[in-house]
Amino acid sequence: MNLIQEAAAEAFASILDDIGVPITIGEEEYVAAISMGGVQIDLEEGGFSQDGSLSVRMLVAHLPDPAPAQNSAMTIGDLRYKVEEIMLKPGAGVIEYRVARR
Repeated sequence: MNLIQEAAAEAFASILDDIGVPITIGEEEYVAAISMGGVQIDLEEGGFSQDGSLSVRMLVAHLPDPAPAQNSAMTIGDLRYKVEEIMLKPGAGVIEYRVARR
């Protein structure tokens, strides 16, 4: 991790202290920053179906071993989500998961 990435991870850690939301991966609880992704409304047989996604950001250092991969499950509140996309820059201290309701 370079100095800028290290500073960003430290700043993100203090943000998690203020706005972090508990999430469950496997049997363990972690803290993440959650934000709304795009809302998509698809026309399906019988009407419209709404599919909302969330962006889940965590510190790489806080990831479980093994880290969540594509199609892994996360629970936020009482709702289960599936990892659809993972965004991690090489050497970055923060990872972003795009998740959708299961």
